[in-house]
Amino acid sequence: MKNLFLILIMLSSLVIISCNNHNEKLILSNPDDYLESFLKTRADLTGQEVVYWWKGYIYSFVPNQKDKAIMQFEGFNISRLEQTENGYLLLTKEAAFYEDLQTGKILNTWDNPFTEKTVEVVHIWNNPVNQAFEFPKEYKPYINKIFPSTDLGDNMSFNLNIFLDYPSPLTIQEFPLNSQNDTYEAAEMFQFFVNKDELLNKENKSINANLNWTRISPWMPFMEMGNTPGNLVFSCVGKKLNNGYQDLPVHIKQYVEKNKPEFSSAPDEYSEPNETSWTFFKKLHNNKQN
Repeated sequence: MKNLFLILIMLSSLVIISCNNHNEKLILSNPDDYLESFLKTRADLTGQEVVYWWKGYIYSFVPNQKDKAIMQFEGFNISRLEQTENGYLLLTKEAAFYEDLQTGKILNTWDNPFTEKTVEVVHIWNNPVNQAFEFPKEYKPYINKIFPSTDLGDNMSFNLNIFLDYPSPLTIQEFPLNSQNDTYEAAEMFQFFVNKDELLNKENKSINANLNWTRISPWMPFMEMGNTPGNLVFSCVGKKLNNGYQDLPVHIKQYVEKNKPEFSSAPDEYSEPNETSWTFFKKLHNNKQN
């Protein structure tokens, strides 16, 4: 009877330990836990590939004109997280497509309503779009400022507002039809929405997330708008796909596999510099010239 009693106590202790481990939570006031919570939202801590897909509209935003939707827009980012001695590297590619406003079909050409000219569409094929999450110790206390968040009760959002301002790869002198300014100036705003219980559970190495993305940018180079006043506003929503690349819409996978099948997987290794729509357009132009 005494031995049975001891066995029951031991079993009870194991159950308590198991429950405690199961309910172990991330503490967002801890910088390491906070970074981990962001990374498993954005990617997968085990290194498995993750795909974010988005869809929405592109609007013109022109002084003294009525603003309007001019295209649909749809794309994805495929990524893989790699742990290093100093943190993490996020290896990604992104592809996105300009689609007919009414039908949603991927465009080859576009009838520009501002110039009344037909132009060849250059879709977004950015490889790579890598990020290094390697922070010196003195930066650790400010992780929640680098990746700010909003508590929404049962849910939470990570909010990345990125304002870009640097010399444009496409100068007006060299690309008068394709460049609005010698400075590339744009803004990209991301919100990643997650369930807080899923986020804080340490057992979860990747969690479901919904995405809201807004971009304010110059005219795209292929539009041949030159230095015409105005901007584009991209407004899209999306999500992390449960089964990665396989869950993309069929027409997107077919287009990728026909044109650039290498975008069906994340990069194998970290490299720089990153590709942008502007640098990709310049490469295409230079290749045609040669």
